[in-house]
Amino acid sequence: MTTLVTWHKAADLDEMVDGQIKPFTAGDLTMVICRLGNHYGALEDRCPHAGGPLSQGSIENGLLVCPWHGREYDPLTGRCEGYQSATAHPVEVRDDGIFVGA
Repeated sequence: MTTLVTWHKAADLDEMVDGQIKPFTAGDLTMVICRLGNHYGALEDRCPHAGGPLSQGSIENGLLVCPWHGREYDPLTGRCEGYQSATAHPVEVRDDGIFVGA
């Protein structure tokens, strides 16, 4: 079975600086896009631990830190060492912006 992915523009190419996070809406999902160096990651804007808004967190030592309880997530993959990972979505860097599949 093939799943259809809809691509949503999350940011312009020159909009984000290294270490920045930005909330955006992709259809019915509230998400956060993160820039780490020249790479981008997109996670659902909900910490799986307690539902905290990851968009209100910060990038520290290369990890996205949840503002509620300090859980640390890889901003590109959503992985959280020893705990449930945040839901990640595919990202494409195109000539006209950064797009996220949902």
